[in-house]
Amino acid sequence: MASPTKFHSKTTGLGGKVFDNASMIDVLRQNAGGGGYQTLGRYVAAAMLNAAAGRTPHLSEATIRQIWNDLMALGYFEPTAGIRWGPTEITAYLRSTMR
Repeated sequence: MASPTKFHSKTTGLGGKVFDNASMIDVLRQNAGGGGYQTLGRYVAAAMLNAAAGRTPHLSEATIRQIWNDLMALGYFEPTAGIRWGPTEITAYLRSTMR
């Protein structure tokens, strides 16, 4: 049986160390509380799965990676020049892309 895919791995392209060695499924199974990066991690994992399944044609895996990796590198994601999103704003955006 194959090992679950790690959240932070070459396979996902998601950088950082927020979830240490947790798998994507571990991140999805976290308690609903926690806020911040915990909540965002669940939405990022779900968004990656949705994008891979073609359920969000306007949101690609590459875009999700960029959003997460910019947040890890810069502390924010800039959807438009001068507008900075943190975990709360990114989570709200990802939620809006899901059915």
